[in-house]
Amino acid sequence: MELTRNEKLMKYAGLAYAVMFIGAVIVFICLPDLMFGTINDASKALFPSLPLASDSGKFWVSLSVSMMAAITALSIFIYKDVKSYYRMAVPLVTAKFTSSIFGLGFFLAGFARAESGWNTLANLLIFFTDFPLGALMLVLYLMVRKEGT
Repeated sequence: MELTRNEKLMKYAGLAYAVMFIGAVIVFICLPDLMFGTINDASKALFPSLPLASDSGKFWVSLSVSMMAAITALSIFIYKDVKSYYRMAVPLVTAKFTSSIFGLGFFLAGFARAESGWNTLANLLIFFTDFPLGALMLVLYLMVRKEGT
């Protein structure tokens, strides 16, 4: 069955997301020090008044990797058969918006409680990466859903 333009867009967005999320998992597992070092170098150069981010331990890496694995699987479902699995965008968007809200929330709360050290560039980057990904997938989902009705 031929895919509509919106289904094609959503299908290839699913593939791009899967590739990005797999890359993020590899960085989380294999290169967390390099990731935090790079973010902190950028923070020092661009926002020297912000505290530096630090690795909170492997507990959080485990949880992050499991979430990335789940949203990677959702993205692959969308890519493999967008007509059958376009609804998989709903939990994917939920995950991206949830991380966006918490990343931005911690960043802003860090200004109210400076001793927390939460107002790091790393927390803000969560918002700036995950919110656009969630918003794009939500728009694609709504376009594809509208075609089906």
